[in-house]
Amino acid sequence: MAVKTDPTESLRRVPLFSGLDRKELDMLSKLIKEQRYDAGATIVKAGAGGHGLYIIKEGTVEVIRDGQRVASMGPGQFFGEISVLDGGPRTADVRAQSDTVCLTLVSWEVKPLLMDNPSLTYKMLQEMVKRLRSQAPREHD
Repeated sequence: MAVKTDPTESLRRVPLFSGLDRKELDMLSKLIKEQRYDAGATIVKAGAGGHGLYIIKEGTVEVIRDGQRVASMGPGQFFGEISVLDGGPRTADVRAQSDTVCLTLVSWEVKPLLMDNPSLTYKMLQEMVKRLRSQAPREHD
């Protein structure tokens, strides 16, 4: 029999949520839905409207931009965080490399929580900025 993972603990291990306290994690965990994808399935499609954040619980995915594989991600990593905030189009395809389980948060449930909890929002934005900075090209002096 499989052991059910506490969603709050799953969130705590994700860098985007690592700065949140127990109360904030509990609020988010109530919004999580689990989705399963077969190997080879497209999870998100470049150009499509985005409304969800995906946290990889099990399996691996590949990120494909302009026909080129740009990243591979596994458990604890996440994608789609920008779309949760702006609902804009996806910037890449994300495809399951193996059977994959994702924890998902959709924008229409997350936005009210972010609007009502500025501390939670600020902590998440700090983590998003760290991620963006780490991916930005380095300037030369």
